[in-house]
Amino acid sequence: TANQGNNGGSGSYSFWSFPSGGGGGASAVGANSSGSNSGSGGSGRASTISGTSVTRAGGGGGGCPNGGPYSGGTAGSGGSGGGGNGARGAATATSGTANTGGGGGATGYNGSSYGTNGAGGSGVVIIKMPDGISCNVGSGLTSTTSSQVVTFTAGTGTITFS
Repeated sequence: TANQGNNGGSGSYSFWSFPSGGGGGASAVGANSSGSNSGSGGSGRASTISGTSVTRAGGGGGGCPNGGPYSGGTAGSGGSGGGGNGARGAATATSGTANTGGGGGATGYNGSSYGTNGAGGSGVVIIKMPDGISCNVGSGLTSTTSSQVVTFTAGTGTITFS
């Protein structure tokens, strides 16, 4: 589907330094690495379906090496909209924010081991119903309803409209 995401940024390699690019977000590409610094995640996309502007689906930040013979700059920050921050060396990167679909940050290398990448943030389903229509949410689904907007954050089940 068009306009659902963007490419990640490019990493680079120079003697003993190999920073990575940031992950692509819903509205912007991930940043390329620069020198020994990793790229930041691309920005997410704002939506007002819930009644207020909320940005979701930011890209994860790139990770970079640090330790041993590997020189490292800074890890990339996560993109707006729930992207997780990257990490230096064998540190654990930040996961994407729950219910935003933000990408997890990447980790690096410390000369003997790798860290742990962040997990992507869970997604969300939002349905805005016309006035006069109601939604019956089956058991097994986690949802909230406010002003004809139903937000599903977890579970499996059936919904019906009347």
